[in-house]
Amino acid sequence: MNFIKQDLQQWGRLSWQRKSAYVAAALLLSYLLLDWAIMPLYTRQYQSIAVPDVINQPFNAAERRLRDLGLRAVKGSEQYDEKVAAGDVLFQVPEAGIPVKKGRRIYLTVSRGQKILTMPKLVGLSERDARFALQEADLELGHVDYRTDEFYPEGVVCAQSVSPGGDIRLGTRIDLSVSAGIEPSEYIVPETVGLSLDQALQLITKAGLVKGQISEQRTGKLLPNTVVSQSIEAGTVVNKGDALDLVISVLEE
Repeated sequence: MNFIKQDLQQWGRLSWQRKSAYVAAALLLSYLLLDWAIMPLYTRQYQSIAVPDVINQPFNAAERRLRDLGLRAVKGSEQYDEKVAAGDVLFQVPEAGIPVKKGRRIYLTVSRGQKILTMPKLVGLSERDARFALQEADLELGHVDYRTDEFYPEGVVCAQSVSPGGDIRLGTRIDLSVSAGIEPSEYIVPETVGLSLDQALQLITKAGLVKGQISEQRTGKLLPNTVVSQSIEAGTVVNKGDALDLVISVLEE
């Protein structure tokens, strides 16, 4: 008690300037102690770890790896993916390498694998409706050919490259055959000048003719691949399967 009494007496004899200096020093020391020692322990600063990369790993394996590091795996949404096998991790949040505290939740998006579809029935639909149905089903339109058909009217799909009802992968290309109507009694050359090459070829097929030689003519007046001329005048009656040559435009150099 005497020591305390002496200390208080000495403190009382100090000037207010020295007292203020001592108080300031004590406050600074308390702040540094709180900032460097107490707060890091409280916030587990020294227990932070880098998030591992678990992408492309099976969810169960990723969960074990995170648990071993003191982290918590949370299974989020599932998404179809053509490249990542079903059950493997697609995305993670936070990303790999980010420092986090132990106990942090790591959200994992898991692959459902490649989406398998049921092939829709396109035969009997108009060409326009069939194209729309393929788009709605996440399938791609492949080659379209036109042929005469005794049953389906002109413009209606009469055949498809994949039978309806079966399993099919997302993005598969489907070829279609579209009816050009019944076999005509005579074959007449269509007018193709001014059409794009693709449009001209479709028209030639519909008319019962076949593509002949395609040559090029440089011009700056027409879009590339526009038909400039044809080998047989439009309206001419020809035999089934006769070839029609085309000249198409290309850009001038």
